[in-house]
Amino acid sequence: MQKARRRKQLGGKPDRYRFFLNPYSDARFTRCPQCGNQTKQRKLPLVVHIDPMQLLAINKTCRYCPYCDLLIAHKNDLERFLADMLPQFRPELVGNDYLVMGTADKKDIEFAHGRENSVEQALAALHAFKEVVIFKPAPSWGRY
Repeated sequence: MQKARRRKQLGGKPDRYRFFLNPYSDARFTRCPQCGNQTKQRKLPLVVHIDPMQLLAINKTCRYCPYCDLLIAHKNDLERFLADMLPQFRPELVGNDYLVMGTADKKDIEFAHGRENSVEQALAALHAFKEVVIFKPAPSWGRY
């Protein structure tokens, strides 16, 4: 019998949510792309890594399916926010690659508010995603 391999946990907090970064600007997902139930809105801090080694927590409203535990962030909204915010604070990061790493609890995001905390402290506050999923466009998405 094989032992189940345990995945090393990225953040200091338990993993949360299945995550979909929606690249489709014409699909807003008021219905879940997996189960078809109506999605809710959830506002929470998304932890974003921007190359090289910059962590930001962005308080963002996302779509959420409680049945599938699926969190959906819209890529065009996120990139618009980064393009508006970064030139004011860190202009050298504009246009750099980024990765949405997970979420954080609102009480744990001091690292995003101008305090000089270490990457270790920021990662200790991170709830990494359970799974990152990709959905291919479907003709029925016109109703979503």
